[in-house]
Amino acid sequence: MASLEQCAQTTLRLRQHLEESHSVLSSITQTKSKSGITSYTTGANSASPTSEKAHFVNKLSSRIHTLETNTTKCLLTLFDSILSHIRHYNQCTEVHTRSVGHCLRGLALLGKPKDAESVFSRVAMMPLIRSKVSMGRLDQGGGRGECAGLFSLLDDLVCTVSDLFGPVLVLCASIFPKGHVDLVTTGVWVPIANTFMADPSMKMAIFSPGIASILQANFMALHLFLSELAERLLTVKEEETQDSDPIEDSTILLSKDIIQAAQDRLYKHEITVEFEKKWNLPIYYQLRFGECCTRLNRAIARVQRDGWTAQVFTGTAQQESHIKSQVGLELSLFIELYDILLFLWQPNVVLRPLTHRFLRGAIQLLGRAVAFLQEGLEKTILFGGSTITLETDSVPQMDDDQKTSEAEGPSEYSWADNPATVATVAWDLTVLESAIINEYCETVVSAVCQNATEPDELQTLIQMILADSVESISPLIVKSWNETIATHLIAQCSQPLAAVKGVAATYRMTNRPPPTLPSPFVSMILRPLVQFDEEFSNRTSPQVGLAWKEVVVSHISQKYSIAVEELLETVRRTEESLLSRRGAAMMARRTGMTDGDKVKLQMLLDFNEFQSGLKSLGLEDGLHLDGVAKLHELTEPANHLLDQVRM
Repeated sequence: MASLEQCAQTTLRLRQHLEESHSVLSSITQTKSKSGITSYTTGANSASPTSEKAHFVNKLSSRIHTLETNTTKCLLTLFDSILSHIRHYNQCTEVHTRSVGHCLRGLALLGKPKDAESVFSRVAMMPLIRSKVSMGRLDQGGGRGECAGLFSLLDDLVCTVSDLFGPVLVLCASIFPKGHVDLVTTGVWVPIANTFMADPSMKMAIFSPGIASILQANFMALHLFLSELAERLLTVKEEETQDSDPIEDSTILLSKDIIQAAQDRLYKHEITVEFEKKWNLPIYYQLRFGECCTRLNRAIARVQRDGWTAQVFTGTAQQESHIKSQVGLELSLFIELYDILLFLWQPNVVLRPLTHRFLRGAIQLLGRAVAFLQEGLEKTILFGGSTITLETDSVPQMDDDQKTSEAEGPSEYSWADNPATVATVAWDLTVLESAIINEYCETVVSAVCQNATEPDELQTLIQMILADSVESISPLIVKSWNETIATHLIAQCSQPLAAVKGVAATYRMTNRPPPTLPSPFVSMILRPLVQFDEEFSNRTSPQVGLAWKEVVVSHISQKYSIAVEELLETVRRTEESLLSRRGAAMMARRTGMTDGDKVKLQMLLDFNEFQSGLKSLGLEDGLHLDGVAKLHELTEPANHLLDQVRM
């Protein structure tokens, strides 16, 4: 083999001389043609040493080509023989390795790297592939078509190649670090890929099984196999280096750069590109996304039928407890939604090439849930009734009596009419928004990043996408508190204001003493607001703050100020009409305060009590609100009456 390598070097040198001679003869011919001389065998240049050497080498061209052909044939034949010997005896000795090195260098010198790769593929790989790859082995450990044995098949294949031909592959990579002769890609990977793509039954079972879980498992098995192929074939096992004699040890240890370069060539090869195109990944995504949509639609339909207390979570009790404790969600629909979003990024579901699709799917699922909530707040959809239907396999079997009562169903209603329900839903929305930006973002990043240089860039990009996706949640939360909840509380708080008109009758011609305490109805004005605030103080969305209270108080104080203004106007007119009567004047002299003054004083005491209620709500005096400021303006003139009573 060493002699053949020297012969290849000699052949290379002779071929270079032959190319030089062709160049010299061509230049001489061109010079003579330009000077009008048709023959180049006469003249001064024809007798030069260079031209004589060129003529001599040119006459040897057929012999040089024959030498090149025979040397190539011998090298390929011996390379074939060595590989067959290694495969037959299941052993690759140092003599084999050295002989292969001579052979590969000789073929490279002759410009025949593809022939060497072809021989390795035909002699070393194809017999192994034929003996190990079959549909029976592919389905081993599972049902027909499940490809349960694919992972073990690939692992067995790469282990066998590494044990038999590992030293040959390592030697080749060390001699040709830039891949001039690439046995890993063309010799190992190409025949494996062609085998999977050529057999129709195997191709259908691996690339288009029609079952999402099987397709995902096949893709991950082959993706892992390809991503580790160069490292597993070109890395010397630790036990081999420990058992070898340090004096006679000729083990070649490749650098990480050489192994990484070999892996890069695997990914860039045209057969890899063709192999990736065989995967029907868009269909796989549609299957997975369809599963998620079915789960979410069933959960929404059940909630719309049975209300927010319906238990729609389809996972295990442990998963539900984990989401409740780690995320903080309370309602079953939101727990189901978050579990669906997490499902997309489970290791046995997500595929890295489909990252953009899965991220888009998560955003679409979130948008579907937000749209359902928005329609509920706007009362465009109602809960209960008999028009809601569920798919057969989503509910347990029921007897005829149950089906009849289920068909009748409760009367339709809007959950937005219950402020407590709205507050609970708004709080879960707040928790969901925070979880998607934080915990969910980390889940997505950890699921798709593969090396240390990616997480920062991925996290920034994914955070931006998810932040944009939850922009519709905050307006919905604000609307829930500032409009829906506030409207209900305004209606409840407005009811006691009807008692304002009765204050005048309390003191008109009754000879009662001036008031010293606020009216009983005043404490009832803000009571619904205070009670609601106490119940949901720990579940009020941060983006709402005190704004919802100010909305309620602003509307209530405006109504209150109108009622007070009308009452005071009535008192003023009454006093003017009674001013000329002697009885009113005598009463004023006896008590020192007219009935109208008593009413004004009562309004002042009531307003002070109203302000105390505002302070308990965290609104201080509330004078920055127009209605409260108007009340202060109306009742302030009675301050001297209050001082008079205290004296």
